[in-house]
Amino acid sequence: MTINSATLKAFIESQGWSGYGISSISEVEVALKRHEGIFEGWIKRGFQADMGYLEAMKKDRYHPENKLPDVQSVIVLQAWYGSQGQGNVARYARGRDYHKILKKRLVALSDWLKAQDSAISTYVSVDSGPTVDRVLAEVAGLGFFGKNTNLIDPSKGSYFFIATLMTNAELPATEKRRMPSCGDCTKCISACPTGAIVGPRVIDARRCIAYLTIENREGIPLEMRPLIGNRLFGCDICQEVCPFNEGRAGKQEIRIDELKAESGVGDHLALAEILAIETDERFLERFAGKPIMRAKRRGLIRNACVVAGNSGDKSLIPALKAVVEREDDGMLKEHADWAIKEIHLKT
Repeated sequence: MTINSATLKAFIESQGWSGYGISSISEVEVALKRHEGIFEGWIKRGFQADMGYLEAMKKDRYHPENKLPDVQSVIVLQAWYGSQGQGNVARYARGRDYHKILKKRLVALSDWLKAQDSAISTYVSVDSGPTVDRVLAEVAGLGFFGKNTNLIDPSKGSYFFIATLMTNAELPATEKRRMPSCGDCTKCISACPTGAIVGPRVIDARRCIAYLTIENREGIPLEMRPLIGNRLFGCDICQEVCPFNEGRAGKQEIRIDELKAESGVGDHLALAEILAIETDERFLERFAGKPIMRAKRRGLIRNACVVAGNSGDKSLIPALKAVVEREDDGMLKEHADWAIKEIHLKT
């Protein structure tokens, strides 16, 4: 199975990817074995919170041969999503759902490879599958692990998605760049308001604003609420302060239109609008095809209550009272009551 490298590169670039790297499965296996031990230690400390699916997928995450028995090469692709201005929605979630957008391109790449040789087989993944995308990207030369656990491309920063394609074709590995490191910089650790970065490259999800506002299905702990500030969905603080992200916005372009903020919800959502969403059907109508769906209506209203309480904005009190009166969910009632009290304390 021989694939022309120049032709492969041209096809990938035509799809709008920001960059890519190719590594052999032997390189990948060495890195996965090392990271598997790190992951096991992280789990033992309980840092995964209630994300039990991470441990459940462990066998496949660190053993790609379980998904593609004759895997020989891994193509890792990069899609920059930009460093737009600050808002209450994390940058990655401002456009359309990247899982669907990027997977379509992976499937097209897979089909293209198979058209070159009918003996080729593939397995594709965009974050949601049982693959450790950041590890594969590191091995493929797309970046290094920062102290905030994000993969950092020294020329692009960290605002990019990762997608992977494993194949049984033996592809020539791409040239690897010499990577820098964070050195003695600890800006991300110091800037995290909740202290979620408990050490270099170690996140305690139980304290992470991204976890609390997206993956978490329960109430947000009282002591964490003031620390969340205005972050309605996700958090970019540890990336915003990273020196490798300084000045990158003007040097990069979002090459895939669906990832642009104007294709999705934008950088900011109005709290009154969120608090007024009465049904799951209305939530679906508003956010179908957007990453915001991950929080579900219940989670987003919970988050809006917390941000409203932190805002001190008296104009939101009627909307919060409507949540108390309308909802049967005790958790939402409690969060709305808390927000009303916080606003009164601030005014």
